Amino acid sequence: MVSNTSIMFLIISLIISVGLPLVLVAYFYKKYKISIKCVFIGVLIFIIFSQVLEKALHYFVLTKNPNTVALLKNPWLFMIYGGLAAGIFEEVGRYIGFKFLLKDQREWKDGIAYGIGHGGIEAILIGGVAGIQNIVYSNLINSGTFEKVLSAKIPVSMLASIKNSLENTPYYMFGFIGIERMLVLPLHIALSLVVLYGIKKGKKIYLLYAIIIHAIIDFPAALYQAGKIKSIFLIEGIVLVVAIISLIFIIKSKVSFDKTSSEKVY
Repeated sequence: MVSNTSIMFLIISLIISVGLPLVLVAYFYKKYKISIKCVFIGVLIFIIFSQVLEKALHYFVLTKNPNTVALLKNPWLFMIYGGLAAGIFEEVGRYIGFKFLLKDQREWKDGIAYGIGHGGIEAILIGGVAGIQNIVYSNLINSGTFEKVLSAKIPVSMLASIKNSLENTPYYMFGFIGIERMLVLPLHIALSLVVLYGIKKGKKIYLLYAIIIHAIIDFPAALYQAGKIKSIFLIEGIVLVVAIISLIFIIKSKVSFDKTSSEKVY
């Protein structure tokens, strides 16, 4: 049985993951008249670069190629690979989005809008779509129809793994899904502003800054995934600190954008 507490936290995480991006879009549209186009380009770029291209690389490197599979069993190499892959794909995607698809959007509010789209769709996919799936699975398990309903669609071994995970994962872990999505959103907005500012100033070095920052921030999560870091509380504590720093940067960066508003747009 999946506990009612676990299901409750799955529902809370679902509400946060789907609701927060929508609330942010509504708030910034009302206050700053952000471009909805920027939001949708952020969504599109994330799907293409993270969910299609990056995952294709992961499939080859982590599954199909025996040499890289063996090499990346080393947790430190896995950390470097995972962090750099995420940093390169997502930040280069941001750069392409701003440089070629949003040529006339160079204001602070445009970076905000793009970041909400980029981080928002990630939250919806991870905490929303996956959350709905887990809630449905949990109800099927508790009704005793899990295997009967899904055995024709999912291998038995995978069903057993899903069931074991939902039944035995501590309830608070399901709550961390929503909390983490909420805390990661400011980072996506901040990195969007870094990349956009670099384009606005005509300095590609800012793209490199964004890649390095993204990779370094992802390193602890990669080590947790590889089993070198055991405490989820440590990981979430790091994410909280990053979120606070990101929020401070977002607020202070508005001054920098305002100062360069009359400069040439590259």
